[in-house]
Amino acid sequence: MNNSKAPALLSVLLAVVLVMPAIARQEDAKTTSDPTQVEAKAEAKPETKVITKTVVKKIPHTVDYIFDRTLGPGRVRKQRDGKDGEVRTTTLITLDLNGKELSRETKVETIPMISAVIGMGRQGHTTSRGSFTRSVVKVMQSTAYTPSAGLKNPTFKTKMGLPAKYGVIAVDPRVIKLGTLCFVEGYGFAIAADIGGAIKGNIIDVCVPTMAEARRWGRRKVTVHVFNERASR
Repeated sequence: MNNSKAPALLSVLLAVVLVMPAIARQEDAKTTSDPTQVEAKAEAKPETKVITKTVVKKIPHTVDYIFDRTLGPGRVRKQRDGKDGEVRTTTLITLDLNGKELSRETKVETIPMISAVIGMGRQGHTTSRGSFTRSVVKVMQSTAYTPSAGLKNPTFKTKMGLPAKYGVIAVDPRVIKLGTLCFVEGYGFAIAADIGGAIKGNIIDVCVPTMAEARRWGRRKVTVHVFNERASR
């Protein structure tokens, strides 16, 4: 090696040795996170969890009946479909990471039901009510009787003391309670106001004005719409 170049080479090597620690420190600074950043990430870590519980309770829709003067005697016709409602209860439960409950929030949302509506012919028992709510619909046997009930000394009165006339039916009180309002398809609006010795179980006896009508009625199956509403007279 040329002796004249030795001092210059030595100077270069010395400079490299002196610069390397500084470069290493810069690299360490790049790979090490800022302490404040580390702390911020730790704070962002979720410390709670939320559980959502939802309970839905159905509200069955009712079936309402109204008089429709466009319908003939004993006729019914659906005018509107019904829709069930619901009560939706949502509970938000906040827990810590150990499962301990911290808070609870409950929200209740009610969606009202929409009642079905059925129109019915006006003929039959006279009432001041304009609408009725269905209790149950029954398919029953039926016969017919006249106001005198075929008696030699008729009272022309029912068990409830009402006049025996069109719009009155005799029932078994164990099946349909006396005073119950109902609609008999093919007959009309009626009140269960009478009883009869032969009226036991799933059968009714409809009152008609004449014996000829009673004979024409004979014995037949009928659909009886029984209402929640009752009347004393």
